[in-house]
Amino acid sequence: MEQAGWKLNEYECFEAPAVTVLFYHNHYEEGKQGGVEIIQRSQRIAGNGNLRLGAAPGQWGVLPHMGSRQVSPDQQVLSISGEYREQGLHYTVRLRPEGKALRLTVIPENFQAEYTKPYSFNLELIPSMYMGQAFILDEQAGIFPRQFDSPMRYGPAGHLEPVPLAEGRKFIAAPDEAAARLEIEALSGELNLLDGRAEAQNGWFVVRGLGDRSNGVIEWRITPAISPGWIRPAVIGFSQVGYHPLQKKVAVIELDAQTIRPSKARLVRLHQDGTTETVKTADLPLWGEYLCYHYAQFDFSEIRQPGLYRLEYEDQATPPFPIQRTVFQQGVWQPTLETFFPVQMCHMEVRDIYRVWHGACHLDDALQAPLNHQHFDGYHQGAQTETPYAPLQHIPYLDAGGWHDAGDYDLAAGSQASTTFVLALAYETFGIDSDQTTVDPQNRKVILHVPDGIPDIVQQIMHGVENLLSGYRAAGHSFVGIIENKLQQYVHLGDPATMTDNLISEGESDDRWAFTNRDTALEFQVCAALAAASRALRGWNEKLATECLETARKIWSMESSQPPQEAPNAYTPRRPELQQALAAVELLLTTGEAQFRLFLLSKPDLICTNIAAVGGAVARVLQQIGEAGFEGKFQAAASNYAAKLIADANQNPFGLPYTAESWRAQAPVWGIAWTFLGRAVGWYFLRRAYPNLFPQELLSNTLTYVLGCHPVSNASLVSGVGAKSLTMAYGINRADWTYIPGGVVSGPALLKPNYPELHDPFPFLWQQKEYVMGGAATYLFLALAVNAELEGE
Repeated sequence: MEQAGWKLNEYECFEAPAVTVLFYHNHYEEGKQGGVEIIQRSQRIAGNGNLRLGAAPGQWGVLPHMGSRQVSPDQQVLSISGEYREQGLHYTVRLRPEGKALRLTVIPENFQAEYTKPYSFNLELIPSMYMGQAFILDEQAGIFPRQFDSPMRYGPAGHLEPVPLAEGRKFIAAPDEAAARLEIEALSGELNLLDGRAEAQNGWFVVRGLGDRSNGVIEWRITPAISPGWIRPAVIGFSQVGYHPLQKKVAVIELDAQTIRPSKARLVRLHQDGTTETVKTADLPLWGEYLCYHYAQFDFSEIRQPGLYRLEYEDQATPPFPIQRTVFQQGVWQPTLETFFPVQMCHMEVRDIYRVWHGACHLDDALQAPLNHQHFDGYHQGAQTETPYAPLQHIPYLDAGGWHDAGDYDLAAGSQASTTFVLALAYETFGIDSDQTTVDPQNRKVILHVPDGIPDIVQQIMHGVENLLSGYRAAGHSFVGIIENKLQQYVHLGDPATMTDNLISEGESDDRWAFTNRDTALEFQVCAALAAASRALRGWNEKLATECLETARKIWSMESSQPPQEAPNAYTPRRPELQQALAAVELLLTTGEAQFRLFLLSKPDLICTNIAAVGGAVARVLQQIGEAGFEGKFQAAASNYAAKLIADANQNPFGLPYTAESWRAQAPVWGIAWTFLGRAVGWYFLRRAYPNLFPQELLSNTLTYVLGCHPVSNASLVSGVGAKSLTMAYGINRADWTYIPGGVVSGPALLKPNYPELHDPFPFLWQQKEYVMGGAATYLFLALAVNAELEGE
């Protein structure tokens, strides 16, 4: 049964022309992804629709426990139960079509007996869709403000809350804009329109429905903007920086799911005199379906003549892009190394001509974390400190090195180790010696665009190493990480030099906490990073290189001689046996000692059954291992792995080995770009060992994905790189709705069950647009790797 175009699709979503409504398919409300969500003209306009206990609760607000979605296909009804256990509040949410609208009903159980405090059904509207748009609520009309401007007041419980922008029963958002128009009518209770940015800069506008005073029921009629005949414009996915002449060049045309017969595509060459020339035209067959879109491919690999080009499809055209041999040699990986990495450096002042990115920060790092403490962001301190320091006592050596991990400022040892490791591999493999940054550790100063005679990548490796060595200098093992001691500090947006007073103190203070339990998997991960870094630092800092290798040896000896110890934390790796194998590879390369060769020879089953995790590393030492039986098993495992990668890549229009079914089944909250950048490092070394098994396209397709050939849009996922890139991202300057050049985001993420999303322009969805150090390092490596392959280096 269908009403006014509504149907319940195979994924248990309500669909009408140009509208999809999700009903508790996602459960990541702290990331604005959950509850009732409305996608209109392929853009999510509203989400997080659920019963809440506050007017506009933020990221850290209490959330309900939800049951399983119930479906009545004959009646076209979706329902789900929820509860706030501590408050004793139980409720049911139902959604069903009613003409062109959807009727939402929230029914509390035992309303008067169980719960008498205010609650509401809140539906949140994404600010980037509505800022500057009009709204109407009964007789009140207004404009959604660009920034938070609402007055504040103290609510019944004495807490600050925003004064509503308007109150009434019938609300219309963006009445003159079909892409964003949304109508909500309260059939019981009333509506408040609030600005959730009162709670935090990442807040959304909130339509708040209060319950009927007699029975607590909340009932809405929700009318999205159904648009019969609407067709989503095509998106031409391509590399925003251009292509090397020898590179495989395939533009991916993302089409509305109603498109069965794609149109022609054209490649146009731009001449110096302003004229254009069509150099290739093709009728495109339909490639097929991937998630919720249809796709076609336009292969122009045979075009190798250097010059400036653009792609055209129907009324869409890309920005101009070059085809030339030097395409990856300027403005591609360089902003990542020359700007993003320096800006993220902790304990340093970072200057860029007139601009100061931030002052020297966290000079009071750090206090020993208290015992038996579960902290935010996944940090945990166990029953022992495992250091010579008492809880809340200052630990020396921690005020040097490291990068702010992501959009937040913590120093997580796992990510510091993986980043340092990849930088060391990049320097060793490709020998880059670019020098555009002055780094002065003694005076804690970094100056961008001023060479100082030392390769920038070497200085970044040194900075990472200083952080990794600090725990060993203080207590003989790696610390899990360092993070702010209070949530109020953790959510800080601004210059990190103002997060603490930078004065060493003990006890109750603003100093950050060090979480210090030893973890065997982390120890081996740091061991591998230090061993690799010691090779990179030879000739530049012999003392530091020697300390790296001596520390790596001590880690190996200690951890190999005792049972593994686990200290569960958010940023520590698992599988200590795999981390040990990776450490053995690096120590074998660094020392050439037989003990490490023999260790690897004793682990053929472990290595071959985990080829995706350790194969790239082991491929680098096959010659040193030099044992035919081992290599035979390894090659067979590598062959099977390559075949699976190729088969999966053939089921993805972008050529990544990730099928639509994999995306739906695994349902990662985050975008997948970092995952494949990390895997591509291993693929590069496997390809060097077995070029006939691992095609070059695994590497170039991954790079092209990051540079603009991905679902939803064609913006480069590297800020400031390419003709069009994401210049609003979740970095440390996100409150200014801006970016850090060279930062790499994870990109399109999946709104379960089937809808990729990359919301732009909007900086606050971290699962799509946060920067992390690991993604930056692996991107830098891959750009260098693809260039080296195409240049035959």
